[in-house]
Amino acid sequence: MNKKILVPLGQYDRIEDMIPYIENIVRPEMRVVFLVRYPTGGIRWQKEEYGIKAVSEVKELARYYSWEVNLEMAKTNIAPACESLRAKGIEAAVEVYAGSLKKTLRNYTANGDVYLIMTRAGIGQRIAEFLNGSNSIVDLFKRPSASPVLLVHPGMTA
Repeated sequence: MNKKILVPLGQYDRIEDMIPYIENIVRPEMRVVFLVRYPTGGIRWQKEEYGIKAVSEVKELARYYSWEVNLEMAKTNIAPACESLRAKGIEAAVEVYAGSLKKTLRNYTANGDVYLIMTRAGIGQRIAEFLNGSNSIVDLFKRPSASPVLLVHPGMTA
């Protein structure tokens, strides 16, 4: 059974910052799976309109919330990263999930084929560094030049 590295992507995650880390940790026979939350473009509401314009708006909303359309949009957005990984011999896939990330990760790790979960380290990481004395107060508000990542072994998740 091939092991997977799961990479859940948030709205503000920059995938190009994660690629070098993925390349460093992936091993032969491993697969990288990018998880994108459904709907990929955020929530939209229908405008209060009547007649033909309302029908076209409803059709557009139905298309916007279509699982297949969201999966294709996610694949299109992440295609350059997947292609760069495939050029280096790394198998990459994109999947869309709905609901809570915690439950989704629990479902993926239930099979025992997930090697690591990689995510962007957030503000909590920077606060911890500040409290440890490795960062100054000014560093808390700076956007890091290279987004550090957090690696989680599936056996460590709750």
